Amino acid sequence: MNNSQKPIASVIVLAYNDRRYLEGCLNSLLDQDLPAEDYEIIYADNASTDGSADYVEEHFPLVRVIRLDRNYGFALGNNMAAEAARGRYIAFQNADTEAHKRWLSELIKAMQSDPQIKACFPAGLPLNLGGHNEREIPAEKGFICELTSTGMVGQRLLSLNGSLIPTLFIVGASFLIDSEIIGELKYYFDPTYFIYNEDTDLGLRINNLGYKVVFVPKAFIYHEQNPSRRLNIDRKGLQRAFLVIRNRFITFFKNMYSFEYLLALPLLFIGSFTKVWSLELNFPKKTLYTLVLIPFTIFSFFSAIIRFPNFLEQRRHILQHCCRGRFWLITEMLKRRKLAFLTVD
Repeated sequence: MNNSQKPIASVIVLAYNDRRYLEGCLNSLLDQDLPAEDYEIIYADNASTDGSADYVEEHFPLVRVIRLDRNYGFALGNNMAAEAARGRYIAFQNADTEAHKRWLSELIKAMQSDPQIKACFPAGLPLNLGGHNEREIPAEKGFICELTSTGMVGQRLLSLNGSLIPTLFIVGASFLIDSEIIGELKYYFDPTYFIYNEDTDLGLRINNLGYKVVFVPKAFIYHEQNPSRRLNIDRKGLQRAFLVIRNRFITFFKNMYSFEYLLALPLLFIGSFTKVWSLELNFPKKTLYTLVLIPFTIFSFFSAIIRFPNFLEQRRHILQHCCRGRFWLITEMLKRRKLAFLTVD
C-alpha cells in the first residue's frame, strides 16, 4: 500500500498470548474481497510472552505490528492501537476469529448506507462448523448477540440473508465503527474496565448520542468457542463472574438517569443470578450456581457502588449529550424478552 494513500478501513487485532490463532485469523483478514489498498491490518501485541509479535513480523509482512510495553487489557490496548489507525472506519477483531471473505465489505456497505449508522457487527458462527478455510457459507443462519430485558447478553439464530437490525449492543469480538464519532464519544472503550462489558458500554453510548448500531447478517465471522469462559465455581471463574457483574452495574449506571437506573436494578439483579438457567447444565448444578451467585451478585453490586464516584464525570458527559428520552433504555430492554423482537425480512 502506498503510505501516502489512506485506506478506507483499519482492522485491529489485539492479542495476548494468542499465537495459536494468528495464522487463521490474519490469513482470513488478508483474503477479503476488497482491494488491498482499501484496508490495512494492525496487529497490536499486549506484551505477549509466546512470541506472537515476532511470529507476525516474520510471517505476515503486510501486517503492521504494534508492540505494547505491557498488557493493557482489552479496552486500553484497543484504544492505543486505534490511535495508529489511518482508516475512517476501524474494525476491532479478536484473534480467535476467522472472517468470511466478504466480512469487511459488507460491514463497510452497511455503514455507508445510512449516515446515522456509526457502528455495526457481523453474525457469528462456531469456528469448528466447517467450511471456514475456504470462507464459503456453511449455513443459512448465524447468531446475533443483543441485550435482553435483564441487561444480559442473549443470542438468537437468524438468517444470514436478512436486513440490517438496530441493536443496543456491540459484539466486542468483531465490529466496525466510524472513527469520526470519537469527538462525541471521547473514547472507544472505557479503559477503567480492563476487560468485560466495555462493548456493552460502547454500544449504549453510541445509542445515547442518537446514532444507530446495527447487526449485519450478510457479514459473518467464525468464532472460537472458548471453554475457559464457561461458568465454573473456581477462583478464575468467580473472578470473571465478579468483573462481568460489577462492570454491568457500572455500565448501566453510566448510561441511565438516576430514577431509570433504580427501576432497572431489579432486572439487573435477576439477570445476574438467573443466567445459569440458559446454560447446558443439569438441574443440581444450576441450583448450586444460582445459590452461589445470589450473594455474589450483591457483593459485586456494592463493589460497583464504591466505584460510582469515579464515573460521575463520564456519566455527566453521556447524559448531557443524550438525544434520547429519559426512559428510552429501560423501555428498549423490556422489549427484548428472549430477543423475540428480532425479525428478519
